[in-house]
Amino acid sequence: MVFHRHQQPRRIVHRFNPQERSLPEDAFLSGPYALDPNYQLFLQGCPSGVYWLRDIAPDDFYESEYYRVFYSQIGLSDSIDLLWRINDDSALNIFIERSIRHAKFQSTDMVAIHTLMPLVIAAAAKHHKLTVAESGRDTDTLTHRKVQSTIENFASSLLTKREREVLFYMISGYSSALTAERLHTSEGTIKIHRKSIHRKLDIGSQAELFSLFINCIPFAAPDGMADPLQTYQSAPATSKSVSLLEAGPVHT
Repeated sequence: MVFHRHQQPRRIVHRFNPQERSLPEDAFLSGPYALDPNYQLFLQGCPSGVYWLRDIAPDDFYESEYYRVFYSQIGLSDSIDLLWRINDDSALNIFIERSIRHAKFQSTDMVAIHTLMPLVIAAAAKHHKLTVAESGRDTDTLTHRKVQSTIENFASSLLTKREREVLFYMISGYSSALTAERLHTSEGTIKIHRKSIHRKLDIGSQAELFSLFINCIPFAAPDGMADPLQTYQSAPATSKSVSLLEAGPVHT
């Protein structure tokens, strides 16, 4: 997959067993990619390298709604990503995945991948040099702009700017403690913000919050400042199509 800073990621090739996967193939590209630990690492400017999910995921990642609703439904037990940064705004990301039928990766697997990494990156660089990169498709750019608008404006009519910062860490799988560390405040303050978010949005669980966020993406105004939650809530029921993340069964 190619990660882009200013547009939706572009899938190049994806091999998986549909019998082990509960979600449609396009579910990731409908918006959840914004919460993916590897995509967030890419946005932070990480260098080319090998990244094991267990080393880069937030501390509450495996208890997050992103993990429960999305990641746990795609038939994987583990993932290591080999990322080659093309430039500041794009990178080739090779997902090296283990099926749920197999055990998680071991340190010896990391050694093998690190050994192969120079060859893979050299081949990718040569291929990139010899080919003209596909220009960004309008649909990819539009989807990404809607995702970014949702991140920036979701619940802006109800929450303070600080509460919306806390909210994004919540749905990304960060604990109150690590959120406090990132926002340079106390864990108690973060817990107060979390309670306020639940009260103002009239929700009782992380699942409701995650669902609201994902469902609001199609209603976001690209490059605008309108709260997509307001648009979503005022839209007729017939226009609220089923989310890709709700299309498959949820196993608990």
